[in-house]
Amino acid sequence: MAKLFCIDMAMRVTIDAVQVLGGYGCIQDFPVERYMREAKVLQSFEGTNQIRRLAIGRALTRPAR
Repeated sequence: MAKLFCIDMAMRVTIDAVQVLGGYGCIQDFPVERYMREAKVLQSFEGTNQIRRLAIGRALTRPAR
């Protein structure tokens, strides 16, 4: 759950940073562009966020033994 939360926050923060910087957020000279790419890669690394959400949901709704 922590990994999913952190990846979602990384995407949200980098998207906001790119919007604040405007056109400069897309230029490779600024680190924000690299952070955006890295956050996007994290979303699909070791399965997508949707698969993580499904796994968390299954674990939370599994009947107790």
